[in-house]
Amino acid sequence: MNMKKYVLAFFLCFISITPILAQRDHIDISNYILCINSYAESSPWSNRMISTVSEYVQKNPKLALYAEHMNTLMIDNDTILGEFKNMISQKYEHHRPRLLILLGNPSLLLRDEYRELWGDIPIVLCSEEKFIGPKDTYIYKQPVTQAERVPISQLADPYNLVLLYSNLYLRENIQLISHIIPDMKKFIFIGDEREINQTNNLEIQTKLKAINPNIEYQYITPQKMTTNQLLDSLYHVDPNTTGILFASWFYKTTFAGNTSLVTNAHKLIVTTTAPIFTLNMADITEENGGMIGGYTYDQKHYNQQLIHTISEILTGKPAREIPFYMPSDGAPIINYTILLRKGFSPSMCPPNTHFLNKPLGFWKQNKYFIMGTLSFMILLAIVFFYRIHSLNSIKKAQQKEIDAMTNYKNLVNNMPILYMQEEVLADKNGIPVELIYRNVNAHFEKNFFRKEEVVGKKASEIFPESMPDFLHFTQIALSENKVITFPYYFKKIDTFYDIVLKANRQNNMIDVFCLNSTELHKAQQKLSTINNKLAMSLDVANIVPWKWDLRSKTILCDINKPIELSTQGKDVAEEQLAVPDYHYFSKIFKEDRKRVEQAYQNLIDGHSEKVKEEYRVVSTQKGFHRIEWVEAQAAVETRDENGKPLTLVGSSLVITERKKMEMELINAKNRAEESNRLKSAFLANMSHEIRTPLNAIVGFSGILASTEEEEEKQEYVSIIENNNTLLLQLISDILDLSKIEAGTLDLHYSNVEINDLMKDLENMCQLKLKSDAVKLEFVAPEEPCFAHIEKNRLSQLIINLVTNAIKFTIQGSIRFGYKRQNNELYFYVADTGCGIPQDKQKSIFGRFVKLNSFAQGTGLGLSICQTLVEHMGGKIGVESEEGNGSTFWFTLPYKQAETVKKSLPKDIQPIAIEKDKLVILIAEDNESNYKLFESILKYDYHLLHAWDGQEAVNMFKEHNPQIILMDINMPVLDGYEATKEIRKYSAKVPIIAITAFAYASDEQRVMESGFDGYMPKPINARQLKAQLTDIMQKRIVLL
Repeated sequence: MNMKKYVLAFFLCFISITPILAQRDHIDISNYILCINSYAESSPWSNRMISTVSEYVQKNPKLALYAEHMNTLMIDNDTILGEFKNMISQKYEHHRPRLLILLGNPSLLLRDEYRELWGDIPIVLCSEEKFIGPKDTYIYKQPVTQAERVPISQLADPYNLVLLYSNLYLRENIQLISHIIPDMKKFIFIGDEREINQTNNLEIQTKLKAINPNIEYQYITPQKMTTNQLLDSLYHVDPNTTGILFASWFYKTTFAGNTSLVTNAHKLIVTTTAPIFTLNMADITEENGGMIGGYTYDQKHYNQQLIHTISEILTGKPAREIPFYMPSDGAPIINYTILLRKGFSPSMCPPNTHFLNKPLGFWKQNKYFIMGTLSFMILLAIVFFYRIHSLNSIKKAQQKEIDAMTNYKNLVNNMPILYMQEEVLADKNGIPVELIYRNVNAHFEKNFFRKEEVVGKKASEIFPESMPDFLHFTQIALSENKVITFPYYFKKIDTFYDIVLKANRQNNMIDVFCLNSTELHKAQQKLSTINNKLAMSLDVANIVPWKWDLRSKTILCDINKPIELSTQGKDVAEEQLAVPDYHYFSKIFKEDRKRVEQAYQNLIDGHSEKVKEEYRVVSTQKGFHRIEWVEAQAAVETRDENGKPLTLVGSSLVITERKKMEMELINAKNRAEESNRLKSAFLANMSHEIRTPLNAIVGFSGILASTEEEEEKQEYVSIIENNNTLLLQLISDILDLSKIEAGTLDLHYSNVEINDLMKDLENMCQLKLKSDAVKLEFVAPEEPCFAHIEKNRLSQLIINLVTNAIKFTIQGSIRFGYKRQNNELYFYVADTGCGIPQDKQKSIFGRFVKLNSFAQGTGLGLSICQTLVEHMGGKIGVESEEGNGSTFWFTLPYKQAETVKKSLPKDIQPIAIEKDKLVILIAEDNESNYKLFESILKYDYHLLHAWDGQEAVNMFKEHNPQIILMDINMPVLDGYEATKEIRKYSAKVPIIAITAFAYASDEQRVMESGFDGYMPKPINARQLKAQLTDIMQKRIVLL
């Protein structure tokens, strides 16, 4: 029989430790917290602790948490306890935990083993008891008597332990139940067989006898009755005389030879009608949990204290140095819903009771609606009174407005400024084209015209010269809807006005105020002149004043230009700077320092009355050292009672530029002499080059009148025209050269398809060929090339080189083209002409250099080409062999451009006119130039003459000519402005620009300003007629 018991015991032990053995493994993480739970994994109290720590660990990705559950009910002998100890040892022996958290006193049974395994590891103990009992009480589920209790405080130092006490408040719970059930005659305590409940049984009996010895007491455990028996007994209790306190209901059960732990039986217990109170906070918080409540501490604060304790230990604080936590915030906590369901009233609870799941009262449920309604009514009342107040205010404002309008009318009529109210007339695009006077004040009538003389009339009839400015600013005032102020000079009466325009878009009116500011303008001009002179003087002087305090040995200076006083080369943001005097002298050049120090010492000692020294200083700007020349002057400002100097005042003048000028005087003199020599040589060359064609022009012009034979006349005219062309080319080359040397050369880059440009140049240069024996060809690459390049200058370079090739190629071919080489474009012009000797190839790019003195040309073309190419960042050269032709080449930087989409030409409707009624308007302010136009065109067209741009606009509107020849440089309105005005009335009338400007940029501006053609001066009759014929073919239909 005994053998059977031993076999059965061994079998039960094996079953109970099987889950432990199955879970054995090794932990490879070194940074972790280990939590050992004395109870089952589903225990609400321990599960809440583990969840709190888990949330904390999740915030630190480098920290891990492991939990082991002892299941104390399953441990009923030393063998099972030993197996649990071995499992902990094997699983965690390789890496010591950072911290050990023990939940419940049974986990302290292995405290010596913990120290043996991990040394002085910090321990956080969360326990419902402040003492520890003998090991047998926990293994064999026995209560711990008073004599057996060892206070936890005695274990703090030896085991590096801190206690967080989970007070069960047994006395307070008994008092709470007695308060709610005042007629209580029986008290039932429900708890499982664990040591904690066995000990609580003794405590409750003792406390119950002290409170009311007449109350019957019953302790129910799973050993005494089953769950079903417990339910039956609870269904028969009297809820008005019986108080029930629930702790836990865990028990073991065996089925098919396997032992398991039942942990959820309490959910069946609460289904009874009996009033059940609990020691566990988790049972109270569930709205439908069935537990009325209990006396307990603030679990949230307890959790915070737990996390705080863990954080302190992880940061290095020993656990034994942390005070024990004893909750002091215990209070009755009642589930309001369950209380009512069990038939109790909230008034039966103590005054300090905290109710859970209590519904809101009428005020709390409806306070926002009540407050909103009251607010709306108050707001409605405020709006009502505000409306009454507003109506009164509007009435007062209307009366004030009437009075103000009366005053305004009197003010406008009496104010000493001009006032005009004008109606704006606009074209179909909304652009103002005319102003009509609608009202003026008395001051206007006094200075100009009476009211009845101007009201209803056009402003262009009254003040035509001011119309462009007024229309321009009127458009701005209307489009931007703001007040515009601008100055205007009335030339006729030599008066300045400050004009203020205020637009009224609704009525299409504009108010014009003119204030006579002549005196102010004159005063401002004088003041501006004086200020400019003063500013220039101060800027040129470049003086830095300073003050030297000999007692504090500091120098205070104005650092508008801090040269020798700035330290470390840093910018200073203050208006003044005080630095030690040794900083001052440390910046002086070493070779000059001793001399300067001695000069100041002589001033201090009284050996001299003032100091005037020139020396060098070293300054640092943006990390670089610079040497500046400074002229310093100083004198004594104040002295003490003994006459000893206290402060010196002086100034530092930067004379670096003056020194440079002095150093460069000799070089400048030499350069000037060399410049005079070169200038003389240049003038001599220019005199020769100009006089040569001029001699032919003047000579043949003189004998042309006396020659009677027509053939000789044509020959002389041809000679004159050729030399005319040569002279014009020479002047153009000189102007290009002057612009390049002056640094005012304008480069206008654009997106260009180079193949198209080269083909146009090929067609243009074909006209310059003098013989069919020479073939001109553009060699196009296979792929088109779009580049961002200077189109006009590139064309000038190709034309110059091709023209030179035509001059020196009698027969053969001239081929030109380009190719792309990495980041540059390589252009070339190759001919089969006479070639260039090797010793003269470098000199051909000089000015006025001509290898063939008898060939037509100025000798400036290649020089201009070289200067242009270098200015555009490229190189130029020649490859030639005498007798075998030449290849001129140049390179330009390549910049990729997007494909240029050619815009379609505008569809302009041609003008239909009878041939004998064709009218040409010529805008030209020079009488001789007009005579030339008249002599060329008077036999073929009807001519009109305008002396300035404004007259041209007026005559166009009056006579509607079919073609306009517009001079660019004219008075009143220049050609650009006049064209802009005409384009407002007509977009189809052809306008040809006539200009004496000589630069490609001027031609480009002309073609971008609304002109249809371009004719440079001096005028060539054939070119003029050809251009007119071309315009007529495209734009005019002759009837």
